[in-house]
This record gives sequence, structure tokens and C-alpha cells, in this order.
Amino acid sequence: MSLHGHVALVTGGGRGLGRAIVEALSAAGAAAAVLDIDAGAAEAAAAAARACGGRACAVAADVTNKEQVSAAVERATSDLGAIDILVNNAGIWRHNLLRDVSEEEWDRVMAVNVKGPLLCAQAVAPSMLARGAGKIVHIASIAGIGPGVGWAAYQTSKAALIMLGRIQAEEFRERNIQVNVVCPGALRTTMLETIMFVEGGDYPHALDPAAIARVVLDLIDPFEQSTTGAVVDGAGNSVFASVAD
Repeated sequence: MSLHGHVALVTGGGRGLGRAIVEALSAAGAAAAVLDIDAGAAEAAAAAARACGGRACAVAADVTNKEQVSAAVERATSDLGAIDILVNNAGIWRHNLLRDVSEEEWDRVMAVNVKGPLLCAQAVAPSMLARGAGKIVHIASIAGIGPGVGWAAYQTSKAALIMLGRIQAEEFRERNIQVNVVCPGALRTTMLETIMFVEGGDYPHALDPAAIARVVLDLIDPFEQSTTGAVVDGAGNSVFASVAD
């Protein structure tokens, strides 16, 4: 229960990797605010955490909408206390090529995968700065490291999220707020089921979301650790540079 007394907000926390992260944080003692665009999924994840003895609440919001994000953070803070851990996990995938991706599809992927994490970080940053402590973890993807074909908007958005996290780490470095990025590969989630349905093929190497949740937890627990600016893969190995004071 090393995170007892801390409050975490997990976006996309109602299912898949997000729910696994909620479970890991809750097991470590953190109170968990489960944010999801699907109110029912958010409440189910929060109820499961409470059933195991944790403190949890559900908040429904579209992470691309600044007003909804602000309202969700206010509700979570009212229910659980000031948020000092943010895990930006909400994301979407689409199959497309740069030469013919529609403006609407491009904008939606960028909005959820890049704008959403920015808005959520902006919403929780003031209280973190006021208290001089905080942890932010962005869930990007190994697909954001190297180019491919057929995932144009998704790969571009995840590459942008990696850079967003690295810039935030520099901006917050002297304020005791650590920002790190996790880049999983294939995971056994509904997103992977969608990818296989659209593109075919199989992913026998896909990991259980709980494995990535442990990597996320290692960047947060113990809360006193100072690792920041790290970009790690699904095994917790550095992808680029990692700075630890």
C-alpha cells in the first residue's frame, strides 16, 4: 500500500489497459478516479476497485473536450482529493494511409491521442504545481517510434505524444513533477481485436495488459522517485533517453 494517500486519475480507465492500470494503482493503495467516455465502463471499473477495498470514483468525459475534462477533474477532486497522479491512457486506432486519410478521421485520432493528454495534463497541473509534487505517465505506443504502412494517423499521433511527454518533463523538471512515457507493443485488448478484424493476421506475442500496468506502476511507485523524461517500451527498457536525478 505504498501509494496510500495519493489520488490517481486514469483516462480510458474503463476497459483494457486502462482498467489494468486502475487495478494496479488501487492495489498499491492509491485512490483511483476512472475517467472514460463510456460512463458504464468507468463505473464498473470503479466498483471493482471499491469491492477490493479501494477508494474509487467514476467520471465520464470526452478527453478532447476541455470543459468536460475540467468538470471531470473537479468531480474527481471533490470525491477523492487533489489528483497527484495522472495516467493518460485513452486512445483510438484507425487504419489509414497518408495519401487518402480523411481530414475528419485524421483530426479525431489527433484529438483523442494528442490533444486529450494535453488537456488532461493542463487540468491537473495547477494543483500539482501548488503542492510541488506530481506524476504524469503517457501511454504512447511502440508504433510511434518507427514508420509503417496503414497506421498513418495513429503512428503520427503516438510519435507526437512521445514528444509532448518529453517536453512536459523538461517544463516541470524543477517543479518536482515527473513525466514519463510508456510505449507498449501489441496487447490483448479490444483494440487489438479491432486491428485483427480490419487487417487480418495474428499477434501471438501480444502481452496481457497487466504486464504494462506493472511498467506504469514502476514509474510511479515509490512516489518519491525522481525518474523523469523516460520513454520506455513494454518491458520497461529505455527507448530514447532516461534522466534520473
